[in-house]
Order: sequence, then structure tokens, then C-alpha cells
Amino acid sequence: MMAEKKLVSIIIPTYNRAHLINETLDSVLSQTYQNWECIVVDDGSTDNTSNVMQTYISIDSRFKYHHRPIDRLSGGNAARNYGFELSKGECLIFLDSDDIIINTILEHRMKYCNTHDLDILINPTGTFNNVIGDSDLLWNKVEENSSVIDFVKRFFHMDMPWHTNGPTWSRSFFKKVGGWNETLGAWQDWELHCRLLFYNPNIFINVNGVDNYFRVSEHSSIGKAYKSKAYLLSILNAILSINTLLEQDKKKYFSVRKSYSKLIFKMLINFPLENGHLWFPLKLLFKGTFFKGVSRISFFKFYVTDLLMKSYKIKKIVLKKTYVKHQLKMNLNSNYLKYKQSSLDSENIIYNVNWH
Repeated sequence: MMAEKKLVSIIIPTYNRAHLINETLDSVLSQTYQNWECIVVDDGSTDNTSNVMQTYISIDSRFKYHHRPIDRLSGGNAARNYGFELSKGECLIFLDSDDIIINTILEHRMKYCNTHDLDILINPTGTFNNVIGDSDLLWNKVEENSSVIDFVKRFFHMDMPWHTNGPTWSRSFFKKVGGWNETLGAWQDWELHCRLLFYNPNIFINVNGVDNYFRVSEHSSIGKAYKSKAYLLSILNAILSINTLLEQDKKKYFSVRKSYSKLIFKMLINFPLENGHLWFPLKLLFKGTFFKGVSRISFFKFYVTDLLMKSYKIKKIVLKKTYVKHQLKMNLNSNYLKYKQSSLDSENIIYNVNWH
């Protein structure tokens, strides 16, 4: 007896991408697996996105177009959550409105999802600038037999192993995890994917077979946003979200404590100082809730040391040994956008992830 072909909901938030979204929708329309719906949620576009969407709806009724309700927070996170609420699929894929999927992505993913009781299936993501093939870079690479602990450490090292397009979620598990954090203006992908790892998921990973592509060119000119206080607050709130989970599970915390400390020192002390926010780390010392396993004294010492290291003479002459030790505390070893797509085999290798 053949397994039932589950409905897949492809959820796409969009904002002023009328010039690009047709490529995304064409890649959805070309799917060899037919049991899908595509829900596009507009976050307040002022271009002709509506006209583009009406064209696709007239071509195929499986396309649905909605506007984010005015009583919901603006941003892609609320749009994604609203799309989830409207969706009917047993499986979910979140796709960005400037990215592209290959025509067999659903066929290959659902071949596995239709026959396995899983919470999430994750596939690797390739990159492109304007057309598929003009970049050989991978978003990142997952080594076979990596554990959940390995993944948590990688997220803490800013070495995000998969992109938003990579996971296929079971509907029940996405709901259990709690959806996208609508209060975050940045780091929402990091927070959600890190958070899911604390819900004892039944994860399957495909270490080969790129089936989706992230458009790098659309994200290469947002450097100023990284220097803003709003961006820092998103980092802080994302980390605090995970901090709550670490507080609730001491056993899991013990396995990742060193990596977590590095994340705190790097992103909440060094990163703000590098971007001119000298007082941001100090203000954190006076907050009621502090970071699991990091004392206020060690946090302050790291802050003072990092501040002193801004002086070339102090760094290279007076505190040379201290500087070397200090750098080791911030060494996160990220492989993001360093591997090539050609380093993967074409044959799919899917394995079930264990905690350790």
C-alpha cells in the first residue's frame, strides 16, 4: 500500500519583492510533487506585488495571497506565523521571496516525510547571486552523524548549519516549538532553529543534495543595520530566549556551557564595542536576569580587557599574553559561506540525529 501523499504548505513572507518574487513562484509552480499550497503573506508592500500575485493566482489556485493584519506586528516573523495559521498542510516549508527551489524539492523531501514519523527534515542550501550556477558556495555544511549537541554548539559559535529554506517541518512540531518570535527584528532564524533543538526533536538530516538556493546579492548591502542599537537588542533578546531554555535544563546546559560563554563574550561585549556601543555591555550588568553560567564579575573583566585591547600599544606590547588568551575566548570558528556546493555528493544521505 502506497503512503499517503501529505499536503505541503509553502509559506512565503514578502515585502517589495515584485521584481524578484516571480522567480520564486515559478520554482514553486514547476514542482513534480503536486500536493502543495503556496501561501504568500504581504508585509505591507508598496510596489506592484499585488498585481504579480493576481497573475499567479489566475494561473494556479494553489497560490494564496494575504496581507498581514494591521493588528499584527510588522515584519517577516509575524507574516510567517500568520501564513502558518492560514495553512492546511501537514508539512511546512518556509521560503523567502527572493530565493529559489529546484523542481524536485517536494518530491524528494516528501518521499521521506510521507514514510517517516519525523519532526523536521533538513536539507543543505546553495547560494546564488542572480542566476543559479553563478556561485558555488554552500550556506553551510553538515557532517554525517552530527548530534543535536553539535548543532547547538554550532549555533552558539555563529556557525548556522542550515538556512530557513532547508527545514521541512511537521505541523505539530512547529506548533509545539511556538513558531517565529515576532518581537525580533533580526536573529529570528538563529533563535527559532536554536530553540527547536531544546524540544527533543526527531530530526533527520540530508547531508547531500542541495535543493534550494539563497540569493546572496539581496543581503550584501545591509551592513549599516548591524551597527544599530536595534540590531543589538535583537541579539540580546534572541540570546535571552535561549538562556531561558538553558536555565530549565541543566543537563543540556552542561554540555554546551563553554560554547555559550563564548557567544556571550563575543556578541554582547566584543560586537557592541566593535560597532561603537561602548555602554551597551555595561548596562547589561544591571539587569535582573543574567546569563546562565556567566558571572557579572567575569563579564565585567572581559569588558574591561576588550576595551583596553582597542589600544594598539596595550594589545601588542603591555598585555600581549593577555591578548592571546582574550582572543581564544572569542574564537567561534564559523564555516558559514566557506564550503563549496561541489564538495557534496549528488546522492542523498539521510540520517537520524541523536542528542549526543
